Amino acid sequence: MARTKDSILAHCIGRGVIAEFGGYDAAVDQFGANAERLSKWGALKAVAKVTPKASRVGGFIVMWAVAMRDEGRADFTITEYQRYWNENERQAYRLQKEFRELWPEFETPNELARQILKHIDAKGASKSEIVSLPTRLQMVA
Repeated sequence: MARTKDSILAHCIGRGVIAEFGGYDAAVDQFGANAERLSKWGALKAVAKVTPKASRVGGFIVMWAVAMRDEGRADFTITEYQRYWNENERQAYRLQKEFRELWPEFETPNELARQILKHIDAKGASKSEIVSLPTRLQMVA
């Protein structure tokens, strides 16, 4: 897939739709390289179906970045994420599993979180601005 610049949520939704149809190659075989054989209704249904998961994963990536920033770390583990956010162990691993379903090339969100950290640090983003990052921040993926 070509690397594009878009919001975290948009990347997660796009990846969710592709995963829903069995991966990139299966989606291309079924709908064409530019989804020309996917109806507008079919696209709308697919997006509606994957948006909850995409939102959770987008939030997970941003929360991972915030924890890394507050801890002053360049890398983080799922255990450190769980400890920082006082997250239930099972929930933390469920989020990590969903992340890996949408971003299979990454073991953890560290690389994506570093892109977010560059933005947060450059802008001096407030906590209220950080909340809207999944829908606002443009990143390359």
